[in-house]
Amino acid sequence: MGQDGKIGAVVVGTGFGLFTHVRALRDAGFDVRAIVGRDLEKTKKRAAPLNIPTASNNLEELLANDPDIQLVTVATPPHAHYQPVMQAIAARRAVMCEKPFAKDLAQAREMLNAAQAAGVVHALGAEFRYDSAQALLTRLVQSGAIGEPLMFHRIYQQPGPDVHEELSDWWMDEAQGGGFLGAFGTHMIDQARATVGEIDSLSCILRKLSPSRPTQSSDDYYTLQFRTKNGCMGLLEAALNFPGPFMMGTKVAGTTGAAWIQSGASFGEPEQVWIKDADGARQIPMPDELVNAAPEPFAISELVESEMDRWHSQGFDVAPYAKLFGQLRAQILNIDAPLSDRAADFTDAAANQAILDAARRSAKSNEWTKVEAI
Repeated sequence: MGQDGKIGAVVVGTGFGLFTHVRALRDAGFDVRAIVGRDLEKTKKRAAPLNIPTASNNLEELLANDPDIQLVTVATPPHAHYQPVMQAIAARRAVMCEKPFAKDLAQAREMLNAAQAAGVVHALGAEFRYDSAQALLTRLVQSGAIGEPLMFHRIYQQPGPDVHEELSDWWMDEAQGGGFLGAFGTHMIDQARATVGEIDSLSCILRKLSPSRPTQSSDDYYTLQFRTKNGCMGLLEAALNFPGPFMMGTKVAGTTGAAWIQSGASFGEPEQVWIKDADGARQIPMPDELVNAAPEPFAISELVESEMDRWHSQGFDVAPYAKLFGQLRAQILNIDAPLSDRAADFTDAAANQAILDAARRSAKSNEWTKVEAI
């Protein structure tokens, strides 16, 4: 704990971590004491405009020398999550890791088991559990308002970014955990699990729809059909580059009604949550504690250098992430959490990873596939 009474935090990663974690941590009352990157000089240049006191390329050394750092957030590419997560756990610090969590379920289990054995607070970067509409829809379904869930459906198709703009090397490489299923599908998977229960088996299609990126081995389109342990069926579909109008929607049908998110014509427009049951269709008011501030784009334009930087600097994640970090702060201090909605932890991370692994096996075998227990 620093002199100002705030919990000290370090962010590992100078891309998404810089654009989102730093702002959200500060909004949630943390003291961002340091940022860690591979290239020390680049990290110093990116830290200075945000008034981050320390730039480093050695997390282990940083944690040994600064006992006020009690939280490590990891926002590196997925293939580089393991080392900083394990260093944070070894130093007995709370740790929050981005998704996709690991290279495979075996590695996810190792990180989960290490965190549990050390007794540290651990969390997954599933910030959209605190997206206003998603959180309210999950509350509604979990309350039994539509009876037992029968069908979960979510679709997201965007025309895509400039297909001639190169994405990060890791994002385009299947071997490094790249692709839209890992990057975006993990959010969909986590939402489905949180809303209708644990996924037991699935069938997945992975495709690439961007011919202008001939070196890309990862997917930019997927469909994932699933069955939960309690018998609910589901379908997730998403595309990064699918020409035509933007499409987004989430619906859940149950034994006594249905609920859905009424989305706008483009990503980021205000959303509403509706229910239809024996009393007819109506909008559900948004509880005050779930309202998020409008996104504010990252203000330091010279740090926005790439297509992926532009995605991450729009600010859509900051308010949900601030809520996530508020929940995490309460766990670290062992006080009551601001919200009743549970933050995802490494158990969820491993469960999501098991589903990702099963989806990739299914896409290769063209068969329904059992999800491995964590």
